[in-house]
Amino acid sequence: MGSDESLYGFLTARLRQRGVPVESLPGPLGVSRSTLYRNMKGTVQMSAEVQARFADVLKLDANGRAEFDRLSQLVAFDPTLVEARFVLDRFIFASGAADEPNPEPIRFAVYEDDIYLRTSDRVYERIRTLAASPDATTKIHIANCAGDKQFCSVASFIDDVLRQTDSVTVEHLLSMPQSDYNVLVATITRLVPLLRNNRYTVHYAPLPPTEPRRADATFAASPAQPGFGNSLSVEVDRPGDKTFFLLSFLDDDLSTCLVTHDENVIEFFHTNYEAVKRSYSKALVDFSNVDPFTDTLADLEEGKNTVLIKPDFCFDRIPIPVYESMLARMPANDVARMQKQLASNGGDPTTIVQMVLGSLERRARGSLVNRHTDVYSMAGLTRFAETGRISDHLDVMPPFTPDERRAVLTHARSRLADPHDPYTLYITRDDFLTNGCIIISIDNVGVLFEYNVNDYRRGVLSNLFIANHALAEIFSDYANVHVPQTHALSREDADAFLAALIEAQDHTAS
Repeated sequence: MGSDESLYGFLTARLRQRGVPVESLPGPLGVSRSTLYRNMKGTVQMSAEVQARFADVLKLDANGRAEFDRLSQLVAFDPTLVEARFVLDRFIFASGAADEPNPEPIRFAVYEDDIYLRTSDRVYERIRTLAASPDATTKIHIANCAGDKQFCSVASFIDDVLRQTDSVTVEHLLSMPQSDYNVLVATITRLVPLLRNNRYTVHYAPLPPTEPRRADATFAASPAQPGFGNSLSVEVDRPGDKTFFLLSFLDDDLSTCLVTHDENVIEFFHTNYEAVKRSYSKALVDFSNVDPFTDTLADLEEGKNTVLIKPDFCFDRIPIPVYESMLARMPANDVARMQKQLASNGGDPTTIVQMVLGSLERRARGSLVNRHTDVYSMAGLTRFAETGRISDHLDVMPPFTPDERRAVLTHARSRLADPHDPYTLYITRDDFLTNGCIIISIDNVGVLFEYNVNDYRRGVLSNLFIANHALAEIFSDYANVHVPQTHALSREDADAFLAALIEAQDHTAS
């Protein structure tokens, strides 16, 4: 019998003995139904907290717990999920962006009246020059181009041209796996820098689960489409002239580039492209610029387990009395400025503050029922304790006073110490996401990337929401399994660290 079946058999047998239905477990264990199934089958490693709660539900004696521990250690969990953890390590603990080498030039045979040999650098430069022409509009379509070398080259060009001019739009058709976690998370983290620009959109099609993967692949393999394969097309429309480039990237041969002004050829391409696009109909980014101060985020989190990866506290982790204390000491003019800023997206300034507090309190209540896991850093919490500001602190808000900081830190410490609280706090030894990115993952829903804290401080929303269950599962595994094993302080050390920060507030206040 396989080890995963042994674990599953052990658990189901004990549940039958105790008369405990499986359907009743997600709440007490603080996991979703899908995660519970994967935990029991051994395809996703059970966190220490969930394992301890499971043992309590089963009322295991010392021998039973020892057997449970042994079987848990033997489970055959998905190796692509393990690999995905280290992809996220590079994204979170390095620069906050996926590691990308400098793109190497790709050689093209350029077909334009005659055949010329050109590097991708020269082809891209010609396109950029045309796109920057007065009154030019440029449409770019990408089909797949997911291999490491192809994507590195194309992404660098796209980033340049989007920065250069506002009259460029980019649409990318991309095949992505849902069962290879490593490739999926590598794909997403590499796309995030481009997705920040709302003129770059991605439509994706899931790769079949049986799609073979190259042994050296670190990015999604792409099924070739007739006439497209891995290609980049650019249409630059200028007054009196339309220039069309079709770049075809070939792995085992000289890549080719067609340059034409022929309207029939251009229309032929568009007709075929739109036909292919129908199989890539799902937009990767469902919506962007989610307002964290309205019920939108609270609605997404309702009844769900969530993960927050941020160097310091989120707004909903600040107790409401602390906000009330802050508001009571703010000058009337500053309160009016804050009301105006918070209501900038169509709210009523006279009621907006109470609405925001209600939404934050609703989110906080959710963490008392469902499993909420926060990952902070020692450096981030130290900055908060010293400055009274969280990383995305609104400019119109004053710093929290030492007494208010003490209340925030004490609240976090008390929740950390409560074994019955579904809230989990991990504090990492090393700092992370130093570029200001904030990640909120919601089980069975998706992942929100807040990527510009400077904008947030001014009340300007800059975020992406990617509705993808598998991606949320990766982040849940990362925060609940990998972080405590690899990066986090022990519970005892975390408690001592928070106690020291609290004590420092006493000295500051005096």
